[in-house]
Amino acid sequence: MTPNARPAHRGRSLAAIVVACLACLPSLAAGIECPVPDLPRPAGDLAAFRAGLEARGLWHASGDPARTPPPDPQVGDSWLWYVWDLGGFPVANLKPATVRGRGDHCYVVVDDDEWNVSMDQADVDRIIHAFDAASVGSFPTQGIWDLETAHFGDPPNPLDGLDRVFLFYYRFDISADGFFWIYDQFPDGTQDFASNECDVVYLATDSGQPASDYMIGVMAHEFQHMIHFARDADETTWVDEGLGEFAMWLYGRPDTISGFNTNPDDSLVLWGSQWADYIQTYLWSLYCYERYGGQPLIWNLIHNPSNGMIGYQQTLDGLGHLVSTQDVYDDWSVANFLDDPTVAGGQYGYQGDDLPPFTAWRTHTTFPASGSSGVQAHATDYVRLVAPPDTPTVTFNGADTRQWRVSLIARDPLQPKLVVEVPLDAAGDGSLSFGAAAGYQEVVISIANVHLTSSGIYTYSVEVGSTAIGEVVSPAPAVRAYPNPFNPRTELIFTLPAAGPARLRLYTADGSLVRTLVDDADLPAGEHRSAWTGRDEAGRGLPSGTYLARLETAAGVVIEKVMLVR
Repeated sequence: MTPNARPAHRGRSLAAIVVACLACLPSLAAGIECPVPDLPRPAGDLAAFRAGLEARGLWHASGDPARTPPPDPQVGDSWLWYVWDLGGFPVANLKPATVRGRGDHCYVVVDDDEWNVSMDQADVDRIIHAFDAASVGSFPTQGIWDLETAHFGDPPNPLDGLDRVFLFYYRFDISADGFFWIYDQFPDGTQDFASNECDVVYLATDSGQPASDYMIGVMAHEFQHMIHFARDADETTWVDEGLGEFAMWLYGRPDTISGFNTNPDDSLVLWGSQWADYIQTYLWSLYCYERYGGQPLIWNLIHNPSNGMIGYQQTLDGLGHLVSTQDVYDDWSVANFLDDPTVAGGQYGYQGDDLPPFTAWRTHTTFPASGSSGVQAHATDYVRLVAPPDTPTVTFNGADTRQWRVSLIARDPLQPKLVVEVPLDAAGDGSLSFGAAAGYQEVVISIANVHLTSSGIYTYSVEVGSTAIGEVVSPAPAVRAYPNPFNPRTELIFTLPAAGPARLRLYTADGSLVRTLVDDADLPAGEHRSAWTGRDEAGRGLPSGTYLARLETAAGVVIEKVMLVR
């Protein structure tokens, strides 16, 4: 078992130490991994493991006054600590360290070799103030203890019996900023690795500023790991790391968003210990927090014994959110590219952070156009269509054994942003004629593979009118409004190429349903008309603006823009 370490964030390396393994990257530019061997975690159920040790009289601190915390540590108390060298296979060295500060909820312990070298009393005082009383973000009157125990729960406290946690500072031999070592939760000598027998997180003094906002954010990240271990010891790494990143946001110093935005085809659910993995799990955690209930979502998630996306789905279900994680992922993919919280009531943006631009995998400037590629499990490709035709028809064909979500984003500085989903069948195939995007500067295709474990390949085409690349397609359904713009009445004129079901609905530009005009299981082929007077389902007059007429048929989906002018 190795520590759960934060990567260094000083522009020279990334070290990702997860609950199952430690891997450090000594140089981001070189991208060379220096892996530490995977280490075994305690086998079996932890409660049963503890019960077995208790039955054998082994669940207690060693009691060695030279190297275990005293019953009531005071400032100035010193004892020997296991200090971990992690540059290779983890090695513990006993070194003297001293309590340099004591707050309401923490002790600050510093390796004696580092005192008044890399840390001084002013650093200790600032660290304690941040842990106990204040943060630099949206919750300035709450410290890390209050924020995290309110969102995540109480720390474990299995051995030392102390109400405070230890924050231990020493000089690391790897480029990392902090870690949590689960073996400290077990009596020394009962595991393969040594234990300091207390609730402690380890933080680097060689970061240059151990009391900076960034390093205090790292402390918040590692404290989350301690709490999470107590609540759900076998949580999936990507969830645990994402909530560690979210803890940094709660304090007000989240990691800078980079890496992931330039390579969004990076699996959310398959942890790779790269910088982009930290960033995307942070964004996922923040998006779900903002969109699905705030603190109750985080609390219920961390207390749910199920792991990964299953834990997320059960938490959403338990809070009454009737949505699948696949659809949440689709919305999140759009939000990452669009990042506009004014669209669809916040569905496609963030309030708590500003995202840099996301990189499209391919950009088309001439049409017709087509392409093919692959995308990882729970990852996304973006395809930009610059100055698309007035009525682009986007056709998508995904690998039959994968799960897909495809959305179209229309952006223009003078018009409202539009987001529509391309309807797909069970094989992952579908098309949509996006007439509502006429005149827009660009349309972005968001292609999300929402399969939990496997990558998938896909093809797409963008057709002009009714002629596909290299073929002649059958007549397609169509819808238009006349007059358009209108006041007080317009007719929606729609054409069906064949008899069958049809549904015609009106939506706001941000995707909210306002009126169903037609919902018929069997309409004849040909032209049909339905009047609309600019009122919603309850008969209330709607304000001026852009509305979307969406015609759904067995032959495809067509969307057209309708302008109401009061």
